[in-house]
Amino acid sequence: MRTPLSVTGLAVALALSACAHGPDAGAPARQAVIESNMPELQACWDDLAGEHPGVGGSLLFEVDLRRNGSVEWVDIAVDQLGIAKLSACTVRRIKNWRFPEERKRRSISFGVGFRG
Repeated sequence: MRTPLSVTGLAVALALSACAHGPDAGAPARQAVIESNMPELQACWDDLAGEHPGVGGSLLFEVDLRRNGSVEWVDIAVDQLGIAKLSACTVRRIKNWRFPEERKRRSISFGVGFRG
């Protein structure tokens, strides 16, 4: 399921997968964490947007979560902007996010669109 979210100058598409046994009960909680932390990623863009007028594009993040809900790893699978400072800032912030505890480790992905 892809859910669009719009935050001033920021658009988010979340890819939340369901398992073969039915819907993923933890997906709404993970989505809520991502949505509640969008202002942090917006701040990364706000600090740099003036240096890149008219630029827009997306970053696709792949995030590995530990069972305790902490972020183990963040990778940018797709970077349409090529702005190293933006990539570094967003990854640094996502690494500090806290998701609900789960019975197993989990990998999630979500995209964020930035426009100037």
